[in-house]
Amino acid sequence: MPGIVGVVGNGDNSLLDRMCNEIKHENWHKVDKYIEDDFAIARVHLGILNPEPQPIYNENKSMCIFMDGEIFDYEKEKEELKQKGHKFHINNDPEFCLHLYEEKGEKAFKELNGSFCCAICDLNAQELLLVNDRFSSRPLFYYLTAEGVLLFGTKLSSIIQSPEVPRELNMEAIFEFFTFKRILGLKTFYKGIKVLPPATVLHYWNGSISVVPYWEMKYKEERHSEKYYVDKLAKAIKKSVMRRIQGNYRFGLLLSGGLDSRTVLAATGKKMVCFTAGDFENRQVKIAKRIAKAKGCKHIFLKRNPDHYVNLVDKAVEIGDGMYSFAHAHNIGFFDYIRKECDILLHAYLFDVLFKGWGMPRTRKIFRKTITEMDFIEAPNGNLYKRKPEQLFTHSYSIQFKNSIKKSLNEILIYAEEKGAKDFHREFDFFYLPFASNDDAYLYVTHIRAYIDERTVALDNDLFNLYLETPVTLRMNGRIFKKAMKKINSRIASIPNANTGISVQAPKLFERVSVIIQYIVNKLLHHPLHAHSSWPNYAELIRENAKLKKFIWETIHDEKCLNPSIFNIEEIEEMFKKHLNNKGDYDEFLLLLLTFGRWYKKYGPH
Repeated sequence: MPGIVGVVGNGDNSLLDRMCNEIKHENWHKVDKYIEDDFAIARVHLGILNPEPQPIYNENKSMCIFMDGEIFDYEKEKEELKQKGHKFHINNDPEFCLHLYEEKGEKAFKELNGSFCCAICDLNAQELLLVNDRFSSRPLFYYLTAEGVLLFGTKLSSIIQSPEVPRELNMEAIFEFFTFKRILGLKTFYKGIKVLPPATVLHYWNGSISVVPYWEMKYKEERHSEKYYVDKLAKAIKKSVMRRIQGNYRFGLLLSGGLDSRTVLAATGKKMVCFTAGDFENRQVKIAKRIAKAKGCKHIFLKRNPDHYVNLVDKAVEIGDGMYSFAHAHNIGFFDYIRKECDILLHAYLFDVLFKGWGMPRTRKIFRKTITEMDFIEAPNGNLYKRKPEQLFTHSYSIQFKNSIKKSLNEILIYAEEKGAKDFHREFDFFYLPFASNDDAYLYVTHIRAYIDERTVALDNDLFNLYLETPVTLRMNGRIFKKAMKKINSRIASIPNANTGISVQAPKLFERVSVIIQYIVNKLLHHPLHAHSSWPNYAELIRENAKLKKFIWETIHDEKCLNPSIFNIEEIEEMFKKHLNNKGDYDEFLLLLLTFGRWYKKYGPH
C-alpha cells in the first residue's frame, strides 16, 4: 500500500527505487523523493490528502519531514506556534507536525489525533526520527543492518529489497498466523524485521537506534452510570465523524445492513455516497438501501461475480504482505467505480472491538485471579488452536508448535498486565489492541488505501480514551453502543439489523431468538449465494468455485508456495479432499495456506 520508505546511512538511490515499487500498486500513484548525503526517503501517495510535494522543510531548511496519513483538530496549536514565530507556507499536516516538533521535541506527538506515520530528518545532525500514531494504524516496518544502515517502510516487502537483509523465516510468526490468522506483537514473517510499536519514536543516529514510547495505553476504568457512558459515547462518535468529513472532498461510506457503519452515517450531516457489496441483493443490501434512503444519500450496490475472490488473491497478498487472509480484501475490483463517486471513503472498522465486545469470552474465568496461557487461548472467538494447526507442519516443526504458541501468549499476558489489564476480558483485548494492525481482518483497511484515501472513524483519540475508561460489562454485546446509536439518530436505529432481522430497539429476548433462528437457517442453506451476510460462505465457495479449487490445489502442490520441508503436504492434501467431500470444514486453514503460499512464492527465501 502507499506510504513511506527509506534508507538512512548510505543514501542508496537504486534501493530506494526498488522499495518505492513495492508500495506503488498503481501507475497513477504519485512519488516524492529526497536523496541527499546519508538520507534516501520517499513517499508514495494518491494525491488527495496532503497532496503537496514532500519533504516539507522548516524555515531555515535544517529539518524536513515525510508524512503518510493525516491529523485533525490542531488549529489552536497552530496559532500558538505562529505567535512563537513559526512561519507556515504550505499549511498542511506535515508542516504543522514539523513545527510542533521543533517547539516541543518528542512531546509534540502525544496529543496528535489522527492516522499517520512520519519520518523527520535533522539534516545538520544527520539524525532521523520515525513516529507513528497511537494505534499503529499505518504499520511501519524497520531493520538495522550489520553496517548500521536503517531500512524502513510501510510494507514488509519493501525492506527485503535490500540484499543486506537476511531472509530467515520466523517460525513463531508462522505458527501464530495459522493459529490466530494474524501475527502477534512486533513480529513479521522474517526474523530481525520488526513493526514499530504504537505511539513510538524511533531515533536513528550514527548507525544505532533507540525506540521510546511517547504515550502509553493504560486502563483507567471509572464508575459512572450507564447513561453517562451512553451520552459520552454518542458525543464522541459524532465528534469523530465530524473530524473526518472536513474539507472540500466528496465522501463515500462502506455501508452494510448491520449497526456499525449505519452509526457513522447517522452521525453525519453531510450527504455521501453509500456502497454495499454482495453476491446478490440479499438482506444486507436491502437494509443498507433503507438506511441510505433514510438519510437521503445515494446508494450503489456492488455486485460480486462468482470469481471475485479468486481473482483478487495475488493483489491482496501483495498489499497485505501475506500477513492477513486475502479474503478480507473484499473491495478489490470495485475501486474504479468507487473513485468516480468519491475522493475519501469512510468505514466503521474496529467499532466491534472497542464498544461491542467482539470476540470477548463469555466465561466465569473473569472472576479468577490467576490466568494461564491455555485459559487465554481457549477463549478467543475465531482462533484455530483447537483445530490443531500443528498438523499442517512436518514433524520437526509440529513438535515445536505448542511451546511456541504458549510463549507468544505469555508475552501478550505480561504486556497486558503492564498496561493495567487486571482481568480476563481486559487481557483478552490485547489480542486486538493496542495494535490496530494486529487485528486478523486489518487488510480490510489497508487494501482500501492502495486505491483511495480512507478514514477510520473508530481510530480516534477521544473514542479510544473512552474505551480505556469504560467498564467491560457496558461494552459487552454492544450494550452502550446500541443506545448511543439510538441517541444519535433514533430513526436510523429503528431500521432492522440485517444480522438479526430485528431492530436494536426490540427486547433482548427477541434478538437472541432471532440469532438462533438465523443460525439454523444458515446451517440448512449451504449454498454461498444463500448467504445473507456481507461475505460469502467461504466453505461452500471453495467447494463450488472451480477456479478457486484449482488454485488451492496448485498451491498445495507447488514447492515454491508450500515448502515440503516445512509443511506436511500429504496431511494438507487429505484435508483439502475431506473439505471438498463435505467430511469437514477446513476453509479457514485452506484460505490461510493459499495466502501464505502465494506470499512465499513471491517473497520467500528462495
